[in-house]
Amino acid sequence: MHYHRRGILLLRRGYATKYTGKVVTTTNHGRLSAIEVCVTAPTLASDLRGYPLLRRELICKATKILQSKSSASSPDPFLDLYEFLQTLNVTPTPSEVSEILKSLESPSLALDFFHFCPSRIPNFRHDAFTYNRILLILSSSSLPDKIDKMNEIVDLMEKLGSHGNISTVNILIGAFDGVDGLEKCFDLLKKWGLQLTCYTYKCLLQAYLRARDPNRALQVYRRMRRKGYTLDSFGYNMLLHALAKDEKVDHAYKVFEDMKSKHCEPDEYTYTILIRMIGRLGKPSEALDLFQEMLSKGCKPNSMTYNTMIEALVRGRLADKTMILFSKMVENNCRPNEYTYSLVLNVLAAEGQLGKMDEVVKISNKYMNKSIYAYLVRTLSKLGHANEAHRLFCNMWSFHDKGDRDAYLSMLESLCSAGKVTEAIDMLSRTHEKGIVTDTFMYNTVFSALGKSKQIPHILDLYEKMKRDGPEPDMFTYNILISSFGRAGCVEEAVRIFEELESSDCRPDVVSYNSLINCLGKNGDLDEAHMRFKEMEEKGLNPDVVTYSTLIECFGKTDKVEMAYSLFNEMLAEGCSPNIVTYNILLDCLEKCGRSAEAIDLYSKLKEQGLTPDSITYTILERLQSGSQRTSRIRKQSPITGWVVSPLR
Repeated sequence: MHYHRRGILLLRRGYATKYTGKVVTTTNHGRLSAIEVCVTAPTLASDLRGYPLLRRELICKATKILQSKSSASSPDPFLDLYEFLQTLNVTPTPSEVSEILKSLESPSLALDFFHFCPSRIPNFRHDAFTYNRILLILSSSSLPDKIDKMNEIVDLMEKLGSHGNISTVNILIGAFDGVDGLEKCFDLLKKWGLQLTCYTYKCLLQAYLRARDPNRALQVYRRMRRKGYTLDSFGYNMLLHALAKDEKVDHAYKVFEDMKSKHCEPDEYTYTILIRMIGRLGKPSEALDLFQEMLSKGCKPNSMTYNTMIEALVRGRLADKTMILFSKMVENNCRPNEYTYSLVLNVLAAEGQLGKMDEVVKISNKYMNKSIYAYLVRTLSKLGHANEAHRLFCNMWSFHDKGDRDAYLSMLESLCSAGKVTEAIDMLSRTHEKGIVTDTFMYNTVFSALGKSKQIPHILDLYEKMKRDGPEPDMFTYNILISSFGRAGCVEEAVRIFEELESSDCRPDVVSYNSLINCLGKNGDLDEAHMRFKEMEEKGLNPDVVTYSTLIECFGKTDKVEMAYSLFNEMLAEGCSPNIVTYNILLDCLEKCGRSAEAIDLYSKLKEQGLTPDSITYTILERLQSGSQRTSRIRKQSPITGWVVSPLR
């Protein structure tokens, strides 16, 4: 029975606990009546050097308790851990505590456990090893206040008189940013009587580079050299990158020579840094020499190296050498990316050699895909080279069964921007050939271009096709059409489209009404325009600055100044702030009617509102000043602006 009960205890706890007992009371018949039992603390096993071995079972069990989800019966995992340790009469060693800290997934939980140990575990005291562990956990965490928490740990160490070691300082240097944090690290070095190691110097160097202080980083590097310490290639590359970015060319070359003399072979990243530095200084020949040196050293350039070297050649506008290097890049099975193509394209465009884009496509044919074609079409379109973009697009169209929607849209927008509306309409009709679904945005793009060029027959034909074959027009379609017909003076068509909009699933918005009011007002039907303005308000739509400015301009041009001024005051009363265009329209209206005093008052309001007069404003002011002296050419100070102006008429 005794062994059975002990077996159950072992299964539950996972530990073999040793009990010691002695008889304290006996009966007259010699039977036991009471036994005093005590738990003996387990003896720690040691390694050959005398250090205690880690108790892996204890570490695993403690970690499991701390990371277990709270239950209703035991909501506090730290209480569970305390009872577990008390039951076994076990005190974890600092090394075991460090391992438990390392095993915890949550930095906050690790910090709580760190503080739990000295406060709840008898005779436990943190050492440098556990301090380093918690500092390392905090430095690697994403806690927003991790630096504050690390400072609290350091303050605790000083309060308790605990000394860290050089690893402590290295961790702090790696975590702290800025000069103040590094000064604190220097203070700790002095207090704890520590000497800087090679690794500490490397940490310091990287810290100054993170703080973007290449001068101090260079000082640390020179101290390392005096002590005979060397950097690895990563450290050298970091320093070279900072010096190159700061354009410290001589220092960068000196470090580069040191690197080679210390038997630390430069790699492709080293050469890339130097090539970029020299290339940006406008020295493509020197950059090319470095590139050749890299090849002679057996370094294999990657896409970043090729792009950097190509960039240096492009800056020097060396189109032929750029093409040669691009060809070598492809020949060496290094895939060009979008940046590579943009560099090549830019230098060819700058040198007037865009005809060579066909050669670029041919050279990199094995890497050309729809995505690259689309990028080139977009880029050429944005640069304003519609013909070259169209030619390349047609090439893509011929060789790929499926089209690229992005490339298609870029090409369509480019053609429309260049006024090539016939080609745009043709493209729109052929989208289905490559599996691209025509959408409303595509139609709207073409409608907008047709409207700007006032090609009303094409607009009507395309609109009928859209209604017949789809897609459905949206709010933007209707607004573009109303504006386009209004621009061309086709009032009846504009009103018809507006009525179609009212009967559709869409409803007219402020832009719709603005377009219609502008069409009516500027084509002589001012009464109808004003009625639409009232209708707009009745339907709960708030007129904006464009609405008011349009009507004010229409009334002003028909010499209905009082109505224009009334609308301006109504605009202010409704809380709609006039812009400089509104003021210019009304100023022009008042000046032409000879109401100079009111114009001057209006200009004062403009200034009070904080608006900046533009060239149109000053032209009107000059006309105001010269109204009574039209034949005078004498320059004099304007009573309105204080500027010296010259009459224009």
